[in-house]
Amino acid sequence: MHLTSQRPRSRNGRNQSDAQSACDLQARYERTIALARGAEALGDTINAERLYQQADHYRRLLNQKPQTIGAVQ
Repeated sequence: MHLTSQRPRSRNGRNQSDAQSACDLQARYERTIALARGAEALGDTINAERLYQQADHYRRLLNQKPQTIGAVQ
């Protein structure tokens, strides 16, 4: 078996399609934004900022995803 024919594996060892990983990133982004807004509503500005930064990380990954889908692997 050639190494180039193997699909990359996720952390848990299962293969994921690009669509599944994009959906997973979108769900994580939305959940993190919701948690950040909740922390902000409770007055926990430090935790809210941490969560907003994490959500920004997911957003950057989502924006990068369409470029890598069409790339040759």
